[in-house]
Parts: sequence; structure tokens; C-alpha cells
Amino acid sequence: MKDLHGINLSYNKAFGNPWESFKKLPAIFYMLEQFNLGTVTTFETDSQNQFTYGFMALGASKEGFNTVIRPVIAIDATHLKSKTRGVLLVAVCKDDNEMIYPLAFGFPNSECTELWTWFLKRLREVILYPERVLIVSDRYAGIFAGMEVSFPDAAHGVCAYHLSQNLKRICKQRDDVIKLYYRAACVYNVVEFDREMAELKASHRKVYDELLEVGKEKFSRAHSPKKWYHMMTTNIAESINSCLLAIWKLRITSITDFIRDLLQRWFHDSRRNAHETPTFLTRDANKHIKQRIL
Repeated sequence: MKDLHGINLSYNKAFGNPWESFKKLPAIFYMLEQFNLGTVTTFETDSQNQFTYGFMALGASKEGFNTVIRPVIAIDATHLKSKTRGVLLVAVCKDDNEMIYPLAFGFPNSECTELWTWFLKRLREVILYPERVLIVSDRYAGIFAGMEVSFPDAAHGVCAYHLSQNLKRICKQRDDVIKLYYRAACVYNVVEFDREMAELKASHRKVYDELLEVGKEKFSRAHSPKKWYHMMTTNIAESINSCLLAIWKLRITSITDFIRDLLQRWFHDSRRNAHETPTFLTRDANKHIKQRIL
């Protein structure tokens, strides 16, 4: 406004009081549920009736996950830059074309163990078969505690990239050790895993001990009780955070509406692409099959 019209406009005049926007969130959530069949939203306040947590899973996201999406979910948190601060939580998957598939979003006022427990409980409520799920995250203690309470019957995997960064500090950036770790993490059977781990133990005992402390079932394909597929990192969760970078300074109502609009456009484009696909399998699946044949 200043560049185009020479008008000095304050943040509050342009966008309204950012703290007042929290009062409008229940109405927005209500309308989302009314006009998006199957949408699940909820929020909570403290003893002073101040906003603490919010949760949103659109009906299309929930339906797709419970019918056709592979049950591997990456979760991550991003600290917002608005005047009210707060955190944006995301739970995302991959569709059959290896594209980002957003499942749910959380809007807590801070990152702590209690918020992750609350968010994961809400997430569990939108999943038909939570015992089939593998959730991938970093090693934040609040997530581990929340998983024990909210998803005791689900598998929990540690992001391979985040774990490798921790290991680099132990082995002083030795690339050969990190390669051994990745090889052990990615093999599919226990015999190969044991062979790679034996080599890793001989190469760097501290890294080997650290991995045992993490738990074989949390970093290894061979020992995981659920399938990892190709999602051994939280990269897709961080990717969607990058898509939302422009809204980190906005009010909570603007953030919610931006996410709703973004997902609506993504699902519309995915539906159109599906109708235009000439083969029985998806484009990505056909690509992999052709590569194997050739």
C-alpha cells in the first residue's frame, strides 16, 4: 500500500488484531465441517478461555488415507513467525505417484510433550486402522512420549536423515561410517542387516552403540514391524512446510484458509490427472515397471 498508494498502513489495520483472530477459529472450523463432508476439526482452551490447541483434517484427506494411501505418516513441527508465535504441526504421507499427501494439521501455541500427545490423539481418531500405521519423526522426546500414549499399537520410525546428522557428530563427519549406517538401515532382511552392523561395529563402536540405543525397530527396515516403503525420512513433512513458508507471519485464520485452499487445489489437480491417466496403474508405478523390464 505504501509503494503503490503512498499510504502507511499498520499490521493491525491491514489484517486485524492477530490475537482476536483466535476467536474466529471455532466458526471457521464449523464451516469447514459443514461444507467438507467428513472433515474433523477440534480446538481446546485453557482455564482463562485462551486458545491452546487446534486440529484440522479435511474430509478428502481422511477418506483417501483410509482407503488407498500407504499407512506411513511423517510428522513435523514448524515455529511460526507471527506476532502470536505458535507452532504448525503437519502429518503427511505419499500418494501412489510419490507426491505429498497432507493428512492433518495442528495449531498449538507452543511445542511441548503435552501438545504432541494431544495432536497424536486427534490424529488417531481420523485413522480407521491405527495399528497398521508407521509414524516417522525426528527424535524429539515429546513425540516419543506422545506415541507411547496415543499410538501404543503403531510402529514408530526415526527419520534416517536426522539420525545420520546425530551420528556425524559422534564419528566426526566420517562418510564411510555414515554409508555403513545407511546400508544397515535400508537392507530388507535380517542376515544382511547383521552383516552391515558387524562391519559398522568394527569401524566405529560408538556409532554402533548409539544405533542400538535408538532401537533396531526404529531405524531398520529389516527389524521394523511395519513396512517403511520409500518413506525413511520426514523430508515430505519439511517440504510441505516450505510450501507454507509465505504464511508463517499471518494470523491463524489466514493460515487455516490458505491450507484449505491449497489442499483443495491439490486434490482437484490430482483428480483431473487420475482421470487423464491412460493406464490401469499410476504414471509413477508404470515408470518403475518399465525400468525393471528394460
